[in-house]
Amino acid sequence: MRSNTERRVNKKKPLSLYIHIPFCVQKCLYCDFLSAEASGQEKEAYVKKLLEEMEYWKKTLQKEYVIQTVFLGGGTPTCLSAEELLGIGRKLSELPLAVCEGREGKGDKLFFEFTAEANPGTLTREKVQALKEIGVNRVSIGLQSAQEKELKALGRIHSYQDFLDSFHLLRECGFNNINVDLMADIPNQTVESYQETLSFVTELSPEHISSYSLIVEEGTPFYKMWEEGRLQLPDEEADRQMYCLTQEMLLKEGYQRYEISNYARPGKECRHNLTYWELGEYLGFGLGASSYFKGCRFSNVDRLQEYLSLAVRHLQKEKKLLSKKEEMEEYVFLGLRMRKGISAEDYKRRFGISFYECYQEVLPVLFENFLLAEDKNHGRIYLTDKGIDISNMVLAEFLL
Repeated sequence: MRSNTERRVNKKKPLSLYIHIPFCVQKCLYCDFLSAEASGQEKEAYVKKLLEEMEYWKKTLQKEYVIQTVFLGGGTPTCLSAEELLGIGRKLSELPLAVCEGREGKGDKLFFEFTAEANPGTLTREKVQALKEIGVNRVSIGLQSAQEKELKALGRIHSYQDFLDSFHLLRECGFNNINVDLMADIPNQTVESYQETLSFVTELSPEHISSYSLIVEEGTPFYKMWEEGRLQLPDEEADRQMYCLTQEMLLKEGYQRYEISNYARPGKECRHNLTYWELGEYLGFGLGASSYFKGCRFSNVDRLQEYLSLAVRHLQKEKKLLSKKEEMEEYVFLGLRMRKGISAEDYKRRFGISFYECYQEVLPVLFENFLLAEDKNHGRIYLTDKGIDISNMVLAEFLL
């Protein structure tokens, strides 16, 4: 899909878009995301409102910005119909989408990154073709586990075979940038079963793999089960072994760890997520979607009927203009999640103060304890493997 308002990247300010689809076939037992089951009528009304929201922002975006990445997330975007997906794509094409010039192979143009999340069991050939038609060039599939018992324990609607069918369908339709989401610390999961899942997935050779540890969130069925002592989770030693296995196996298979929980083939890092970690500007459309735009953080209302009934200009909750101190902290907290860390030069350009001066008391201790390291040739500071292991503790040291 080509935008009829294309702009080269270096002409205007870069922006990322997140489009939230808050619907699922069935809510997973661990999930605390803003998502729920919905009727066809509710989905139709929701997509109509999304299009109104995009139209509302169109003039502002065309005037000042070029959209470098789009992320269609959820929920489960692929529980929408093919026609609804096409409708979103048609409206999106009216926005200033980037065409980046670069070299890949024989000098092909590199178009903007457009990711769509998909769950096995919801993908059909018609929907995959619709994704292709609207310009999606990266798909993120939520597998979580290759073990049927573990999928059932999570409340997933799909089987491992459903995942394989979806993966091969995407390949057959020409998708050459696929992420697979995995999960560790699943109830009754063992180190051996997790290793088998990793082996099965790496044999498929997706371009990107995300592996997250299960967090039992308050308000979920898992939380109630945990309170009642009915949730049997792997112990700390098993958790540690799974963590180490992820690094070892994926590195051996040619994946580079570029963020605490994310691994990619060279050049296949998720550019949209890099926008978040580099404190770039992004705008969120849809129910409860969050934005960081012109120095402000804000989000849309998070009740479906309220979202559907309000005028677009009234959808946003209170805006919070970040103070310089808050921006400085967020830049470090988010940037150090990346393997490459943060740029001292960029820090000084953004905030008018040397990173080394700002943290002159903290840095020597972290360097001496091998929790931080420095690439002096490129002026970057990053977490070591030891620092990543206790990243929450290290990042807390950067509170101003």
